[in-house]
Amino acid sequence: MQPSVHTPTTPTQSLEFYRSIVSKNKDLFSVIDRHGNYVFVSESAETIYGYKPSDMVGKSSLSFIHPNDQPTILACIAAVLAGESPQVPPFRYRIKSGEWRWIQSAATNMLADPHVQGILVNSRDVTEAFLLSKERDYHQAYYKSLFFEHPDTVFTLSNEGRFQRVNQHIQKLTGYNVTDLVDSQFGEIVHPDSIPAANEAYKRVMQGEAHTMEIRIITKQRQEKHISVSVMPVYFGGVMKGIQGIARDVTQATHTQLLIKEQAQQLNNILESISEPFYVLNSSWCFTFVSAAFASFMHKTREELAGKPIWELFPALVNTKLFRACNEVSEKRNTIRFEETYTKTYLQPCTLHFTLYPTVDGIAVHFVDVTESYKTQLELEKLSLVASKTINGVIIMGPDRRIDWVNDGFCRLTGYDRQEAIGLVPGELLRGPDTDPAVLERIRQKYKALQPFSEELLCYKKSGERIWLYIDMTPIFNEAGQLVNFVAIKTDISEKKEAEVKQLKLADDLFKQNRDLQQFTYIISHNLRAPVANALGLARLVNKLPKAEPAFDHALDKLHTSVLQLDSVIKDINNLLSIRDSGRVTPRELVNLNQVCREVLESFETEITQCRATFTIDINPGHSLFSIKAYLFSILHNLISNALKYRSEERPLEVLIKVEPDMRGYVLTVCDNGLGLDMQLVKHQLFQLYKRFHPFIHGKGTGLFLVKTQVEALGGKIKVDSMPDQGTTFSIYLGAKSYS
Repeated sequence: MQPSVHTPTTPTQSLEFYRSIVSKNKDLFSVIDRHGNYVFVSESAETIYGYKPSDMVGKSSLSFIHPNDQPTILACIAAVLAGESPQVPPFRYRIKSGEWRWIQSAATNMLADPHVQGILVNSRDVTEAFLLSKERDYHQAYYKSLFFEHPDTVFTLSNEGRFQRVNQHIQKLTGYNVTDLVDSQFGEIVHPDSIPAANEAYKRVMQGEAHTMEIRIITKQRQEKHISVSVMPVYFGGVMKGIQGIARDVTQATHTQLLIKEQAQQLNNILESISEPFYVLNSSWCFTFVSAAFASFMHKTREELAGKPIWELFPALVNTKLFRACNEVSEKRNTIRFEETYTKTYLQPCTLHFTLYPTVDGIAVHFVDVTESYKTQLELEKLSLVASKTINGVIIMGPDRRIDWVNDGFCRLTGYDRQEAIGLVPGELLRGPDTDPAVLERIRQKYKALQPFSEELLCYKKSGERIWLYIDMTPIFNEAGQLVNFVAIKTDISEKKEAEVKQLKLADDLFKQNRDLQQFTYIISHNLRAPVANALGLARLVNKLPKAEPAFDHALDKLHTSVLQLDSVIKDINNLLSIRDSGRVTPRELVNLNQVCREVLESFETEITQCRATFTIDINPGHSLFSIKAYLFSILHNLISNALKYRSEERPLEVLIKVEPDMRGYVLTVCDNGLGLDMQLVKHQLFQLYKRFHPFIHGKGTGLFLVKTQVEALGGKIKVDSMPDQGTTFSIYLGAKSYS
């Protein structure tokens, strides 16, 4: 019998046939116009999306699509309209319930078909398959990241032990690149001594046991390395497909472990060699280490103590300071030092100095028998009763120069109480910003020499106040000639040092006044004497001459000239006195050096232009200092005036004015290429009043004297460097506090 074939006999039967196929299909068939609006939607829309076809026809298909996916769908519609057949990627589609579902579609351009006149879209819900694919991609990416981006070397082996895949770190570990190792046996890079261990590890992992081992390998450069390798079996479908491994270079760690073992042995040897008692307790208070000195001190053997709890062996110690200190160190993990005297325990009467500190799993105890030192300390304390009554500061130090005791006088002098001072070195406790390091070093050397000495030292109280102390130190030795203590007596000599400073200042003032008196004596004897004598002689002559004679008028003119000279000298004296006095009382102001320099140059603008001089200014605009502006102006004015006045006729004048910071303030330099001076001839007269060294050029000889006087009034100093026919350089050191 032939199989029956459905053959539509009428158009109506054909239409119903295709409608039934479309309506029952799990895919959605729809037609959209060129603008993306639904023209036709198959009845399966209600089954797939929950919408009736009437809910969708006439609406834009984009209104159902996720906003982030709309640009992609628009691009696909444009491609279909252009005659292309684009691959439409999955996109999110909002169904009736409001849920977003992933849809896979295919579009066909049937706009030219008179029966369709649109774009036929075949859509299918692929949400579950899409999410499964995404999850699979995620796991694949995660695995690749673990494999290729892992900081250690990751590899896979076949069941035959051949490398299948390796990440990029293999080259750093072995020196071989990826192509060198793929399809090679793992044993080819294993050190001969590690071959048995590697084969055993391979056998265990092939039996399904994941584990970690350490072996040695030989790199491509023939270097030996220690590596830690973790290997695990890889199963797929219940069948073992290969081996996954992770390798790490542990060469340094292995060497470090060996070194730690060696150091531990060395430490054990050191602990064994300690002559003072020492032991270690674990968290259960059991002895984990006992030095021979401790066992001997306790009249026990080390075997009798090892592993035993200390409080059970020596229950009388439970009521001691040692018991409480052990518990505190165990709880707080801090270090404790203390002394305790024993009279009725297992020990002979003694005083012990303990040091307790935490260990990884307990505490360590070290002690020293200080019975004799304690007795000495008691004697010193008795002596301190006497020392405490003196107004001077008394310090008793140990051989390490750390303070053991200070008297009340020291506390009054420095402001530190006794507990603050004990344990510190006096020089470190009392030093401050202006304490002389050279004196401190000298004191240190004298301490080392173990000889008595005396020194004066600027110190600082606790409040920060300065105090000068006279230190008288004496070392104390026991009967065996061993150093026991240093005893230092400190006396406040601040008033004495202040008096010395005042005396120095007074001497300096007297020196300057004597120098001024000598200068004024010179003025009177040389510059004042001549015009006064001329005026007196001319006055007598005028009285004798008849007024009608020409000689009378001539004598009168001469008398007037002498009086003017006398007036000029008196003005110079008054100017010098005013500079000397006002420099001490005139208030300082913040002066910008660049600005002052430019103001001075502006006053010489005509002269500079006429002689075609070149002035170079090298002054940072920010250089300022507290000073007297008028003096700085006058200093620069006189130096620039001299540079213009004593320029060479053989070359254009060039002047450099610059300012550089130094440790105390600034250095102002004025350098010219003028006539210059022979410093060997003039250096002792250069800054004297009325001294002139170029007689053919007019001048009074007061300029440089004024410059030096004003510089010193500002607390500075001036230096000169000059050579004939080469020029002169003035360097002025302004010591006032600078502000840049």
